[in-house]
Amino acid sequence: MPPMKPTSDAEAEDPGRPFGRHFSFLPADARQALRIRRYLMAAGTSLLVLLILFVSAGFGVVPLATAVDVSGAVFALIVLFYACLRSGLNLRFDDPSLTTEMIGASLLVLGYAMYNAPQSRGVLTLLYLVTLMFGVFRLSTARLLALAVLALAVHSMVVWLSMREDAAFDLKAGLAQLVVLAIVLPWFAVMGGYVNRLRSRLSDTNRTLTAAVTRIEHLAIRDVLTAVFNRRYLMDALEREHSRAERTGARLCVCMLDLDHFKAVNDTYGHQAGDIVLAHFARLAGFGLRAADVFGRYGGEEFLLVLPDTGAEGAVAAAERIRMRLEQSVCPVVPPGHAITVTVGVACLAAGESAATLVDRADKALYVGKKAGRNRVVVG
Repeated sequence: MPPMKPTSDAEAEDPGRPFGRHFSFLPADARQALRIRRYLMAAGTSLLVLLILFVSAGFGVVPLATAVDVSGAVFALIVLFYACLRSGLNLRFDDPSLTTEMIGASLLVLGYAMYNAPQSRGVLTLLYLVTLMFGVFRLSTARLLALAVLALAVHSMVVWLSMREDAAFDLKAGLAQLVVLAIVLPWFAVMGGYVNRLRSRLSDTNRTLTAAVTRIEHLAIRDVLTAVFNRRYLMDALEREHSRAERTGARLCVCMLDLDHFKAVNDTYGHQAGDIVLAHFARLAGFGLRAADVFGRYGGEEFLLVLPDTGAEGAVAAAERIRMRLEQSVCPVVPPGHAITVTVGVACLAAGESAATLVDRADKALYVGKKAGRNRVVVG
């Protein structure tokens, strides 16, 4: 039967949807998907253990029936734990990764294999450490110690049953092996818990550093008061768009915006009220802008809007929307009837013109608007 063809390009490109929209091997939730990926690594290790058992069976060290029984148990556990993870049942547990439960089940299966394959018991004993290793990066010292105790209990049961049922059982060798495990497994659990604590601290440190770097990057490009882009970022963005416009012939316009009578606001209501007005305007001006548009504080009460791929008509329309929105808005620190307004100067890139000259023309158009009565848009 030929493989089912995905119903869309998105499904064909999505590795988490190998059977199209009918089934997804990995859940959409990123954390659950990560848990299943980790689980698959553990399942792969279990398959390697089965390979060891069947190789040992080939040499006559392990009974073939034991290898078959263990394989059945392992495959059943693989399906069971995958079903728990895929269905979301794991989210009801303290550790949604089910690491403790998986290791515990593996230890029981391992004990069964050792009981039925006494000749390979020395080799299989090493798998205790391999099994516990999967808890090093996930479990606390207390949980690792609990699993170590479980492993010792399982091995003690193996020794006890072997002693009862096999008259030729070497009790001294069995007890010596048990004593060695009683020393090694708790030590391994303590060291594993220490490694897990180091990993947790490193993870916390990385998150703190990432948050700090994000904060620094934000401060580097954002105006602290208004949260819009600062002058440095604005000019860098303008230079990039200017270079692109020169290279491709794309249109480019800028708008210089200046709040009217802002000094009077500071003098009348105080500088704190002036800061509120600036933040109020910055929020209003950002509404309705395209993703490619860049708006920020140029300095003082002046703001700059960079409009890539925009002609004069579009730039004027954008400026008018901002002007009207501000005029019709209500600012909490300004009494009713005293609207805050803005004057806007618009300039569009001419052939061979520099970015600095473009901004200068927008600035001159702005002051023409100021002299003409303010609260208007002027094209330079």
